[in-house]
Amino acid sequence: MGIGAQIQVTTGDGLVQYDAVTTSTGYAASSDPRVHFGLGRFAAAREIQIRWPSGVRQSLRDVKADRIVNVTEPNTDLPVRQ
Repeated sequence: MGIGAQIQVTTGDGLVQYDAVTTSTGYAASSDPRVHFGLGRFAAAREIQIRWPSGVRQSLRDVKADRIVNVTEPNTDLPVRQ
């Protein structure tokens, strides 16, 4: 589910939004693990950067708007840089 992943989205005008994947919203409560970003007038996010809890970093470019995007953590045997 990607819980703990930190996400940074850059829109077409260079503005940056941040969020993290969580289901915790308070005592005995939970929420949808999907994160939502508004892109305004732009048809795509310029870039989405993800820092997975393992430390792996992933970057997606030109991701189209108005859709749910499922992202899987890359399988890598490289050393993790933090």
